[in-house]
Amino acid sequence: MTSYVIAGASRGLGYEFLRQLSSDTSNKVIGIVRNKEAVQSQLSADTITDVRLVTADLTDPEALVAAAKATAELTGGAVDYLIVNGAFVSEDTRALSPTDFIGKEKLFKDDLTKSFMTNVAGPLYAINAFLPLVRAGTAKKVVIISSGMADTELMEIAGVSQAVTYSASKSAANVLATKYAIELKSEGIAFLALSPGLVNTRANSSEDLNPEKLAEFQIMSQQFRAYEPNFKGPISPEQSVKMQLKVIRGLTLADSGKFLSHHGDKRWL
Repeated sequence: MTSYVIAGASRGLGYEFLRQLSSDTSNKVIGIVRNKEAVQSQLSADTITDVRLVTADLTDPEALVAAAKATAELTGGAVDYLIVNGAFVSEDTRALSPTDFIGKEKLFKDDLTKSFMTNVAGPLYAINAFLPLVRAGTAKKVVIISSGMADTELMEIAGVSQAVTYSASKSAANVLATKYAIELKSEGIAFLALSPGLVNTRANSSEDLNPEKLAEFQIMSQQFRAYEPNFKGPISPEQSVKMQLKVIRGLTLADSGKFLSHHGDKRWL
């Protein structure tokens, strides 16, 4: 039996990982979530029974250590795949470029702090908490879900100056994956920073009808077409996770520490 831990599995991509992985009865799937009751309710509504949930927030290292101990009891003390999915992108700053923060320095500082706590500190806390279980596993693979928005070539070609703190924090998360890969290569543990592509995680949200958000998306789509002329819009969580799992399962020590897309290369869209 192969064991998977999805840290940050409450909704969106994290929940889709739970759904797809649990469809294989040979997998043991653990979701680390903030609100266990809400996620369990959704699992029940979707008639998903082969998932176990453990409560912890990515920014709470003590809770993550406790979650790792609880997970060890469910998996026999080992985890094959650890996927850290948690992410924060501010609704207030995602459309802002660097000079838009003139006169908004506190907003920048606060947003940067929260972005780094969730997108960088969170993965470090989670990996360190679950590392003993990964060491005892067979696959020994750790994945940090990143973003193509952290790629400087995409930024330059597409002309994307927005999402400053999100991009910076995801870039730092990529560095974190590389640092872990260097440190733990001798133990045979492979690390990867993985972009899921541009994913429509708000298909059922009323925000899709918000004119301001729609205008932001239209600008972003135009920018992305400068990078990828054949860009047709966001992909579904189902498609993204299916492609990500193919990359994750194909990960070897030779690729450890790399930053790759859901295609398994540097094509971000």
